[in-house]
Amino acid sequence: MRYSLLLAALCVGAFLPAQNQNFTLVRNWKRSAGLTYNDVWGYTAPDGREFAIVGETAGIWIVETTDPNNLQQIAWYSAPSSTWRDMHNWKNYIYVSTENRTQRGFRVIDMANPSSPVDHGYVQTSTFINAHNTSIDQDRGIIYFSGSNQGVAIYDAAANPTNPPLINNWSTLYTHDICIRRGRAYFALGYSYQVRIFDVRNPLSLVQLGTCNTPGGYAHNSWVSDDDQILCCTDEIARGSNTPHMTVWDISNPASPVQKGDYDLGSSYIVHNVFMIGRTAYMSQYLCGVHMVDIANPTTPTRVGRYDTSTVASGYAGCWGIYPFSESGLVYASDMQNGLFVFRVECGHLNRYEVGTKGSNNLVPRARFDGATPKVNASGLQLVVENLKPNARCFLLLGARSAKLNLLGVQVNVDLNGSFLFEVRADANGVVRMPTPVPNNPTLGNSKIYLQVFGEDTGMPQGLSASRGMWVGICQ
Repeated sequence: MRYSLLLAALCVGAFLPAQNQNFTLVRNWKRSAGLTYNDVWGYTAPDGREFAIVGETAGIWIVETTDPNNLQQIAWYSAPSSTWRDMHNWKNYIYVSTENRTQRGFRVIDMANPSSPVDHGYVQTSTFINAHNTSIDQDRGIIYFSGSNQGVAIYDAAANPTNPPLINNWSTLYTHDICIRRGRAYFALGYSYQVRIFDVRNPLSLVQLGTCNTPGGYAHNSWVSDDDQILCCTDEIARGSNTPHMTVWDISNPASPVQKGDYDLGSSYIVHNVFMIGRTAYMSQYLCGVHMVDIANPTTPTRVGRYDTSTVASGYAGCWGIYPFSESGLVYASDMQNGLFVFRVECGHLNRYEVGTKGSNNLVPRARFDGATPKVNASGLQLVVENLKPNARCFLLLGARSAKLNLLGVQVNVDLNGSFLFEVRADANGVVRMPTPVPNNPTLGNSKIYLQVFGEDTGMPQGLSASRGMWVGICQ
C-alpha cells in the first residue's frame, strides 16, 4: 500500500532554514586556538548516550554530545603527531589508525564504560607500521586498514577485540579507503582511478565482483546506499580539472557498474569524503563545508542542505570529516581549523527523540527513510521499519507535535490530537517497507512531521513494542 504523509493536514507552519541551507549549528567545540583537527566518528552507547570521536594532530578527543547544547569532554589521548588520523568503532571498541610511523600499529579504546573509556594502547605486529584509514565489517568484526605499509591489512576483532590477530592482506594496488556493507567491500584505489567491488564474506579469500572505472583524478572514498544499488565515489583531486567531485554509480549488477551522474562544485573546490543514508549523500567538502545531496534520481543529484564550516579562503583546509549516523539524528563535522561542529538537520533527515519500548526480541523497533530524501515530490520515498516480530501487524502514527505519554506501559511520543494511524504487516524477517510518497505540492515544503511506529507483540504484557519518537522536515 502507498501512504502519502498527509502533510497538508499535519503542517504546523514553516520553520526558518539555517543560514547556509537546512543545517542548524547547535554547538561548535574546539580545545584551543592553533590546534589542527582531522577526522570525526561517532559512538552511541547501549544506554543511548552519544559521543563524537575527534581526531587531532596530537591525539584523539572523546566528546559527549547527549545534550548537544552542553558538550562534555570525556577523554583525551595523546599520540605522535600526524596530519592523518582515522577512527571507527566495532561494538564498544574504537580502532584508530594514523600515518605516523614512530608508533607502530593501531590503537584500541574501549567505550564499555563511556564515562571512563579504557585505552588498551597499540596493537603491534612485526610487519604492520602505519595506515591511512580504518574500515570495519560490522557483521563479522573484521577490520580493514587501508593505505598501510602492508597494503590492506585485515585483522579479526571478533577473535580478540583488544588484540586482533592479522588474518590477511591485499596489496595488489594502493587502496586509499574502503566501505564495507553486508558482505561486500568497495576499495577506493586512489590514482588507479577505480573502485573495486569484492565479496568479503570470507575475509581469508576476497573475491572480486566488479570495477567502477572513475573519470580520473583520485578515487578517494566511496559509500553505498542501504539497498546496495547506488555507489557514490569522491574525487579529491578534482580541483582545476574536468573531473567531477562525486560520481554516482548504478551497482545493481556489481559485475558491470554504470555511471549514472555526478555532482560538482566547480574548479575552485575540493571534495573529501561521502557517506550515505538511504538515497541521501552527506559530503565533507573542505573549503565549502558540508553538503547534503538527494540521489533519488542518480542522473541529477540535487543539493538539499549545506553548511560552510571553513574560515579559510584557499588550500587544503576546512571541513575534513562528516558523521551522519548518530541515533538521535545529530550530524557531526570536523573542521581542520575550527574543530567539532554539531548540527541539527531541519529537513530531509530523520531525527529521533525520547525512548522506545522493547519487544519480546529485546529490540526497539527502528525506522529509517529510503528511496529518496524526504522532500516535495519525493515519489520514491519509503519508510523502512526493522526489529519487529515476524509477520506481526505494525502501526504508523503520524502527528503534528511531540508528546510523552505512558499508555499501558508503552511510551507514546506523538501527540494524539489530530493524528493519523495506519496499519501494515511485517514480513517474515520482521521488516516493513512502506511507500510514503510526498506529493508535488510546494506548500508542503518546510513542514515538519512527527511519527512513531508500534509493533504487535503478544510476548509482551502490553502487547506492543514501540520505536522512539521521530521527526522529519520536508525539503522544498
